[in-house]
Formats: sequence, structure tokens, C-alpha cells
Amino acid sequence: MMKFGLVGLGWPGQQHIQAIENHSEIMELTAVCDADESKLNNWSGTYPTFSSINDFFANGEMDAVILAVPHHLHEPLAIQALNNGKHVLVEKPMARTSQECSNMIEAAEANNRTLMIAQNWRYTPWCIAAKKIIQSGELGKIQAVRTEWLLNFRDSFPKGSWIYNGELAGGGAITSLAIHNVDALRFIIGEVTEIFTQALYTDDWSTNKAENWAMCQLKFRNGAIGHLFTGYTPYNPPEHEVLYVYGDQGTLFFGEYQNERGLWICSETRKDKEKYEKVDSNQYAKKLHQHPQTNQILHFYESIKSVKRPETDGIEASKTIRLVEMMYESSNKHKNVNV
Repeated sequence: MMKFGLVGLGWPGQQHIQAIENHSEIMELTAVCDADESKLNNWSGTYPTFSSINDFFANGEMDAVILAVPHHLHEPLAIQALNNGKHVLVEKPMARTSQECSNMIEAAEANNRTLMIAQNWRYTPWCIAAKKIIQSGELGKIQAVRTEWLLNFRDSFPKGSWIYNGELAGGGAITSLAIHNVDALRFIIGEVTEIFTQALYTDDWSTNKAENWAMCQLKFRNGAIGHLFTGYTPYNPPEHEVLYVYGDQGTLFFGEYQNERGLWICSETRKDKEKYEKVDSNQYAKKLHQHPQTNQILHFYESIKSVKRPETDGIEASKTIRLVEMMYESSNKHKNVNV
């Protein structure tokens, strides 16, 4: 039985608790830590609780640690956990900078421990299905892609929260929200070679270069062009997370269609070439749970047990952070940036 400790009892942390409980035959949560006593009280009596991170590491019984904490704490707490001999699963984004990523990777290697980043889109059936369909060649040559995620953070984060502080968060909407999309583009389409970013700083809750709107034009290594759009202050957006992939023989998209959310496709090889049909993602991602964190924690567990590299290990996830850095570089310089 593998024992897990969890730091951070917000919404992401609670998703990880659910994931562990869904695999209760092979893993268990043995310690939880949060500086907010009110959050700890909700779990008191269910798990051993700690309000001090040092006490958590000194007295908590665990093989691995899950970090669901503000972005500026990812690097120091990951390194502390690794130096304490624990395997680490850290929420996305991996860190605020490439240098912080490198420090985490070095600590994992020095302590011979597994470091994995919770880029949970890669562990969703629809995302895996999209990648496999594109790889199959059904869409033909990929020519263009567009993706967006719009979400009003004020519904979840009060004024003064760390997430509106660009120094603590590592940026704004791109790093705190569209990090999912950025990583998924690399996973599904491939590496980016050119970027042009425009950003807006019109939110009076945000400080220290935390952009609340951003648009990125992308050029991929395979020749395709792309568009990423994100914002964390939209007024009641009708769609929040979407992805469209356009090939010369078909189109694939994830989003709302005919009052149903899912992955949809129309291509030359389908029976009705003019009609979109819903993809059975389970056909491409067999045995996967609909709850991505459940798939994610099992992958983390199996990577530790088999001593194999996770899909989203530190080296892979750091490439996404480097891409985000270059998006900000383009915005700051008001020009195209070659990757």
C-alpha cells in the first residue's frame, strides 16, 4: 500500500483526495497539510492533519507527496519533499520559471525520486483520443489549430488572492489558466517554433504584470498555424475550454455541439462526410476514468513502482514552462519570438 501526503486542501487538492480514494486498494492518504486551520478542520478525524509544513514532513507517514499549493511554493516545497526522500506530484504549472524547473529536476535526480507534474488534460480520454486520431492521419495534414479557455476567476478567488499577483503566480491568464491549453497543444499537435503574443492588463484586482487577457499566434514545427485565446475576467463566457484542429481531410474539435459536450469529428473517411459525429473516446483510451486526476494518480503510482519516466515528468513539463516564458517575452517585446 503506497502512502500519500497532500499539501493544499483547496479544489485541486480535493480532486487528488478523490483520486486516491478511487484507488483505495493500492494507495491511501495518510497526512494532509494546510496553513488554513478552517480547511484542516473539515478533514480532522478523517486523516492526520498538519498546519506546519516542517511538522508534516517530520511526523507525517508517507512515500509520496502531492503539492496543490500557490505557484510560488511549487519549487521550494517540491525540493523540500524530494530532499526528504519523497516522490512528488506537483500541480500545474510546474513552476514560475525555467530556472525553478531546473532546480526541481536536479533535486529529483539527486535524490533518485520521481517528479511528476499534474498536467491533467494529458490524462483525459478525449485528449488522448484526439492525439491518436491525429496520429492516425485521418485528418490529413494538420493546417491550423485554435484553442481557448475563458473563466472568470472572481467566482473562485477573492480580491487580494495570490493568483492576481504576477510575481507570485508567475504571470496571469496564460500561466494560471491556459497552461492546460499550452501543454495540450504540445502534446497533441507538436512543438512550437514561432510565437506572437498580445496581452491586456485591464483588471484592477491584478498586479505585477498579471495579464487578464492574452492572444497568442503560433507556428508549429509541422507547418501548422495556431491561435490561443485566454482570459480570467470575461463576463459570463458561453464557452470556457475548447480545441479545434483543422486538417486538409477533416476537422476535429472538443466542445459543445448539439447541446452535448465532447470530442467531435468530420472527415473524408467517415460514412457521412458532411456530418459531425461524436467520438467514442473510450475506444482510444480504454480503461481510463472520466475523472482525469484518478488516471493521473494511477500513472504516478505505476511510474514509481516500475521506476519509469512519467508522461509529464519534470523535463517534459519544463518545456511547457519555457514556451510560456517565450509567450511573455513576445508580449513584452511586442514582436515575434522564435523558439
